[in-house]
Amino acid sequence: MENKADYQISSFVNNGILEVVLTGKSIGMTNEKMANELDYIIKSNNAKKVLMDVRAAQGRFDSTEIYRHVRNHSFVIYEFQVAVVDLPENAHYATAVKNVGLPFIWFIDIDKARAWLKSK
Repeated sequence: MENKADYQISSFVNNGILEVVLTGKSIGMTNEKMANELDYIIKSNNAKKVLMDVRAAQGRFDSTEIYRHVRNHSFVIYEFQVAVVDLPENAHYATAVKNVGLPFIWFIDIDKARAWLKSK
């Protein structure tokens, strides 16, 4: 089986919230490329509230990559509210993200994530 990256990012604004949907597979250095594309989308939309739906994403950052990415990342990520919608079996990512100090809140229900962002 070939280890090929094939991911898609779609985004739209819904009631003042930038909703970003990540689908497909991202591996290795493609994770960094994908993260840079996400940064660009967020910055170009001047978003202050972001909902990241990653339930259909495969081949995610491992814990070490999360730490490396955050360490090398711009501090702009602390300037907005982020709700991440993911599958229950990926809850360990919420712990890793919290441990690196990112203020992202993890949800398994997209409606609860939207409600949380609307309340901010």
